[in-house]
Amino acid sequence: MALMLLFTLITNGQDTALFKKPAKLDIGLEGMLGVSFGKDFYAFNVGGPALFLVLNSDLKIGVGALPSLYVLQGKLGARLGVAPRVDYKNWVFFAPFYHRDRTEEWIWSVGFGYKFHKKKSN
Repeated sequence: MALMLLFTLITNGQDTALFKKPAKLDIGLEGMLGVSFGKDFYAFNVGGPALFLVLNSDLKIGVGALPSLYVLQGKLGARLGVAPRVDYKNWVFFAPFYHRDRTEEWIWSVGFGYKFHKKKSN
């Protein structure tokens, strides 16, 4: 009797593995993927942190950081760009600029991207 009382107190209110449903795998893509072009320059960008002024549910303007893989004069590199941006629905228009430490020059480009939103599951 004491053993049954102890078992009841320990397991009271806890689910056991026999009655749990297996977890549903819920995978989705979320973020911004874009491309930008300049003189002898192009870059593949992902959306980094940004600060926005929200004008309405479809339109935002702001500035953000763009981690980028770029090709400059045929050479591949990685650089963090800074860009003013306009977001309209799922489309993003931006003008990133990148600083080259070695030559002390700024590289400008213009680009566009698409924002992916993970679908809410039921």
